[in-house]
Amino acid sequence: MKKPNLLKQFFTKEERPHTFALATAQDHRLFSYAMSFAKYHPDMMIVFSADGEIIYVNQEALYELLQYRPSHAEDFKKILTDVDYKRLKRAFNRTLRGKSVKIDIGKLQHQGQNLSLVLTFIPIKNDDNQAEGLYLIIEDMSTYSAMKHQLMLHEKHLNYAQHIAAVGSWEYFIQHDKLFCSDNFYHIFGFARSDNDGIDHVFQFIHPDDYERTYDAFNHARKGTNFDSDFRIYHGKTNELRFLQAAAEVIWKDDKPFKMIGVVKDETAFKLLEKTLNDTLANYHSIFDNLDAGIWMRDSIRGNMLFASKGLEGILGIPLAKLYDDSEVWINMIHPAHREEVLAYTDHLASGKSYQVIYRILTGENQTKWLLEQIVPRLDQQGEVNHIFGLVTDITKEIEREKKLNYLVYYDELTGLPNRLSLHDKVDTLCLAGEPFALLYISINRFHILNNALGTKIGDELLRTVTNYFSTLTDDHSYMARLDNQHFIIVIKKYVSKQHIYALASRILKTFDTPFSIKDYRLHLSASIGIAFYPEEGLTRNILLENAYSALCYAQQQGRNRFHIYAFTEDITSYKQYVLDRDMRQAMLNEEFELYFQPLVEPQKGVINGAEALIRWHHKEWGLVSPGEFIPLAEENHMIHIITDWVIKKACALLQHWKQQGHVLRTISIKISPIRLMKKGFIQFVQEQLQVNSIDAHYIQFEISESTILKNSTSVMTVLKELQDIGVKIAIGDFGTGYSSLESLRTFQPTTLHIYEAFIREIRHDRPIENGLISATIYLAKMLGIQVVAKGVESYEQFIFLKQQQCDYLQGSIYTKAVPAKAFEKMLAQGILTPQKAIVHKKPVVERRKYYRFQFPAYVKGFMTIIEMNEQKINIGHTPIIIENISLGGMKIRSSLKLPVNQTMKFKFSFILMNQSFNLEGTFRWTLEEKYQIYSYGVAFNLTQEDEGKLAPIINRMTALHNHHEKIEGTPFMYEDIEAYFKK
Repeated sequence: MKKPNLLKQFFTKEERPHTFALATAQDHRLFSYAMSFAKYHPDMMIVFSADGEIIYVNQEALYELLQYRPSHAEDFKKILTDVDYKRLKRAFNRTLRGKSVKIDIGKLQHQGQNLSLVLTFIPIKNDDNQAEGLYLIIEDMSTYSAMKHQLMLHEKHLNYAQHIAAVGSWEYFIQHDKLFCSDNFYHIFGFARSDNDGIDHVFQFIHPDDYERTYDAFNHARKGTNFDSDFRIYHGKTNELRFLQAAAEVIWKDDKPFKMIGVVKDETAFKLLEKTLNDTLANYHSIFDNLDAGIWMRDSIRGNMLFASKGLEGILGIPLAKLYDDSEVWINMIHPAHREEVLAYTDHLASGKSYQVIYRILTGENQTKWLLEQIVPRLDQQGEVNHIFGLVTDITKEIEREKKLNYLVYYDELTGLPNRLSLHDKVDTLCLAGEPFALLYISINRFHILNNALGTKIGDELLRTVTNYFSTLTDDHSYMARLDNQHFIIVIKKYVSKQHIYALASRILKTFDTPFSIKDYRLHLSASIGIAFYPEEGLTRNILLENAYSALCYAQQQGRNRFHIYAFTEDITSYKQYVLDRDMRQAMLNEEFELYFQPLVEPQKGVINGAEALIRWHHKEWGLVSPGEFIPLAEENHMIHIITDWVIKKACALLQHWKQQGHVLRTISIKISPIRLMKKGFIQFVQEQLQVNSIDAHYIQFEISESTILKNSTSVMTVLKELQDIGVKIAIGDFGTGYSSLESLRTFQPTTLHIYEAFIREIRHDRPIENGLISATIYLAKMLGIQVVAKGVESYEQFIFLKQQQCDYLQGSIYTKAVPAKAFEKMLAQGILTPQKAIVHKKPVVERRKYYRFQFPAYVKGFMTIIEMNEQKINIGHTPIIIENISLGGMKIRSSLKLPVNQTMKFKFSFILMNQSFNLEGTFRWTLEEKYQIYSYGVAFNLTQEDEGKLAPIINRMTALHNHHEKIEGTPFMYEDIEAYFKK
């Protein structure tokens, strides 16, 4: 039978007071003591019975600590690890065997707590020395353990901190020469700790060069001055040189320096790092300065330059000082075609973004380079840019390699400008955008001749120089492209006014006033410019380019260094060209063309030896139009083939007619456009016309300009030789205008030379050079067996000179102007013409003027505009004129334009007399060609009463001033040469 547990019964007797009795008084005393011990023990205590049941807990704090209410020893298994529970169980059993046991539970994690407990097991024995149960005394050591852990951690951290910071602490007792140091102090100096460490032991490691200075500083500290010194040591173990910094505060006691408390810091890493950084910085500077790339830094976006490597000198071609002095000098070098794209970096950088761009510059050494630039901003704490850094590389060679694949697709290899394809894309894009822009079509005149004469190297360098000049004249809204050898296009967006475009064209032409210095050559060039505006002169790229080219051709016809606009409403000449171009095809269908003939006369006897066939156009509005006005248009609109064939066909038919009429046939000379010669089938067409009309080939002579032979030597020569083979005669026209006149005679044997008319006009007794050139040309031709024709002979003086020089044939108004076919047929019948000794220009009618006419002391400048044509109101042109005289009935003007005397065409004439502005309407009554391309017109006014009342007193006042030899103020007189004035 199992013996009852008296301890358990005793601790529960208060609950059941009448059911329990102890066996003996001794047991009663024993368990009373046990009860008192458990109840009043200051620590938390649990009383276990021998079977492990918890029969008493003296403090509720135990449950708060554990957050758990165990009832049996086995319940601790729920809150202890397996290891700790086994330890507890072993201690429990050992205690029941009569042994007191103490165990530590270092880390008890329960209900989110981390407890550290000490458990003491004490047996509770009965009188028989048997354990009835046991006490479990629980000591909460969590706070103590945490503090101990923190202290150890702090000490460890201090050692770590000193080690990491390379700092050692030390304490020196001055009177006893006793030194106490931290572990890291010994580590820094490299010697072991000992009980007799004094300061002299430390000083033996100090570098000899620093010893005396450091020792003196330490001795001063011994007297009460705080210690602060930096010095070098040789490490006690490795003998490495180290850099140290030591400082200490002196503590006083009994009015005496008692001890020093200080630290020593190992600065070796910092010193070595500083040296490394300095060496690295020096290396970087050396690297930066020897790199092909350039590195720079600015203090802000487009701010001052803070650093620029020497590589920039080679890239930009300027001294670095210029970059520091002028922050914009680099930006000003950027090619206009890229400037807008490059300057867009400001927005990117302001938002903290890096930027990369490829662009061209014109260096300080006048070289064009391609650059790759990478720009990086640095932001402050507020997000504002406070510095920008850049790396720029000269990628010119890379671009040159890349252009073989992609670059040449859109850019010109020589100048770096966009090419034709790029231009087409650009203009197409602008047309789609719908914003107005101007297109300038620029041609460098006669460039091909210079290029052939001096070589392509000189020619290429010239083109690059011209491109650079053009670039300096354009702004960020400009786009420039190169079409071919001598043609450039400039597109201007966002222009202020058309006058701004005209001013730009004038500036471009002005650059050609100064010779270009290329190598050892000084080259005199000229240019011509055609201008078209979007959308006025075209809504598509092709139309705009064609119209700008048409304007260019007209500018070239007017002479050197001129520009012309396509807009036909801007001036009368442009309007006339527009109308002629518009009506030309219909004119052919309406048979408005007619052949005129100007005889070629042998000067010795006056025999007619032939004639030049000259086409005329009877235009319903512009009257009789000469070929010089519409043939260039026909070459542009491709009507030249039809017109040329019509002239040949008509001339052959007339020759047949004259032959049938019994006239002696003479050679008919026809000017041929090189464009027609280049078209296939020309030889066959000529042969067909000769056969149809039964005309021998030698009665036809084709005149081709010398410049045509030079431009198209191979292809043209082939066609001309085939024409000679079938018997057609060939004449070189305008001989003397080309750079290779003699070469053309050597390689090609023409039948006839036509001396350039401009040379003939210069024949005078006071012009020995011009006279000598003509004499030499005639002599040379005769030596080569070539006949010579002098065209444009007008004066008797010219006739006598050419006759004396035995010129073969003369042509000009000295004999007769060009006449219709019927009039020429009569001349053929006569066979002889006689020169006029003086050509008298008769006025149309005897003067029967109603009003007094005032003759100005000098020509007055003015303008005229067409305001009505065929009873339709228009407003065409603003063309300059000069006024010779004036009355209330009309005036006499001069102009470089050839205009019809047509009552259906009305004009407005604008001028200023004595500070009074006049805009008077009128019509032409007569016209007269005064000299080459200068025409006089008689104007009949159509004045209102207001106009008459305003003009009459002005005429009277000017007459009075003139009669009294007084100056006429407020009137724009023209005193220069008439031809020079109109050429401007």
